[in-house]
Amino acid sequence: MTQIGPTLEIKRQLKRTWNTFFGRFGRLLPIQIAAIPVVLEQRSAILCSPVASGKTEAVVAPIAEILLQDRRTGLSVIYVSPTRALVNDLRERLAGPLSELGLPAAVKTADHPQFDPGNPQSFLLTTPEALDSLICRSPSVFTALRFVVLDEIHLIDGTYRGDQLRLLLRRLKDIARDGLCCYALSATLSRAEEVARRYFDDFVVISIPGRKELEYRLFPSLEEALKAARASQMRKILIFCNRRREAEQVAAVCKDFWPSHHVVVHHGRLARGVREQTERFMRECQWGLCVATMTLEIGIDIGDIDLVVLYGAPWSVASLLQRVGRGNRRKDTAVAFGVYRDHQEEAQLREMFELARVGAIDDSPYQPDLSVAVQQIFSSLYQHRTGLPTDFFCRLLEGFCLPEEVELILAHLAEGGYIEARQGRWFAAPMVLDMGDRGLIHSNIRTERDYKVVDASTGRVLGEVSMVLIEGVFRLAGRAWRVLRVDKRRIYVVPAEGGQPPEFLGGSSKGAFSHLLPPELR
Repeated sequence: MTQIGPTLEIKRQLKRTWNTFFGRFGRLLPIQIAAIPVVLEQRSAILCSPVASGKTEAVVAPIAEILLQDRRTGLSVIYVSPTRALVNDLRERLAGPLSELGLPAAVKTADHPQFDPGNPQSFLLTTPEALDSLICRSPSVFTALRFVVLDEIHLIDGTYRGDQLRLLLRRLKDIARDGLCCYALSATLSRAEEVARRYFDDFVVISIPGRKELEYRLFPSLEEALKAARASQMRKILIFCNRRREAEQVAAVCKDFWPSHHVVVHHGRLARGVREQTERFMRECQWGLCVATMTLEIGIDIGDIDLVVLYGAPWSVASLLQRVGRGNRRKDTAVAFGVYRDHQEEAQLREMFELARVGAIDDSPYQPDLSVAVQQIFSSLYQHRTGLPTDFFCRLLEGFCLPEEVELILAHLAEGGYIEARQGRWFAAPMVLDMGDRGLIHSNIRTERDYKVVDASTGRVLGEVSMVLIEGVFRLAGRAWRVLRVDKRRIYVVPAEGGQPPEFLGGSSKGAFSHLLPPELR
């Protein structure tokens, strides 16, 4: 069957939403042809296809068609993305089409907490942590929920954030009165069925192979890579670093080879306004260089990039594919440079690039992070002030940890004064309720963000650091700053020349609540 046949049939089925989502294209991409009929049948599925292949529209358009056909009211769709930046980008991408259809979308993140549970929109774009907060505080808003979309699931699956999302889905299923249809969106996976089964049952695997051609070169120094980029007349360059400290250091080096006002930085320690300014600059500039961490791996629109440079080997082949996929969006071939610091890293980069060429994503054995059990016990007890029996937690954590491990965790938390047992039920102790009131139980992400950095001359918040140099100079947002004074949790700074970056403490593969596990389970 030719593509014209299924496209015309899908166009007939999407009589309310076709023009809004696909009218300007007149045709569908392969993942859309395969997925839209499945979504219209309201069958759960995992969609696997390359970056920028149309997965979002493949689920949002038919879901919108169903909502309009059924005239559903209230919150019907939750779209969960790994990062706040990606949520914000999705809002820009989807708000217009959905509003045109009379299906308003709302955002719930730490950056945008304005969602009103008393007057919910049809679509909610959020992160796992913000979803956790909403389940605790306004569970009734989910009674009409019908669809859940898990975006870029390969980026958090197998981590404590993916585990948290697994358990939040179980809690949502207990609340939603009509049952849930779930859709996971992912880059190509070799074990897609195994990944999907961690989040939902009774689903379809929809996998569309395909990838860009990849050209890469390796360099022993950043300087050589930048010289080669200029010699090749690359105008817009995106450099990925694995750590925030590296990003600031690399940005400083780049200014020796690139006009300083054309070098920008993007990482999670920067204030939202600074990040958005960087994104806007890269979208609008004709000649620019951005140094970023994984915050720009996914989703965010920064225009077409001529070259992606990897400063060191990324965490995985999946990460490499995401990073390289940000470049050359309008071309059939992606161009990337890799910078190595020693022969071992050179070999590692070469192997990862070769695996990426054949589209292979490495799969690590899955092992749940039990710190999520602690976090979800706190979250559930904060939601249920009248207490919960042990059986509730055994059901919630079934297949995640053994019943005897659940009982061991509960007893250990009670011994520490975090929870209390009364009349056969568990209750949150005052300290956990206080943590919940302050929003400290919904995120299992380790953080060392202690001090806001403020430009003393403008009052603008530049970002956050975890280490204070009371007398000294450090780098943030791609330039040097001198500490003027420290006032409580704010560091006031003025521009300076030179200086070394602060020691940004790295993250951990274990969740923030791991220290509350019994010693034998840590």
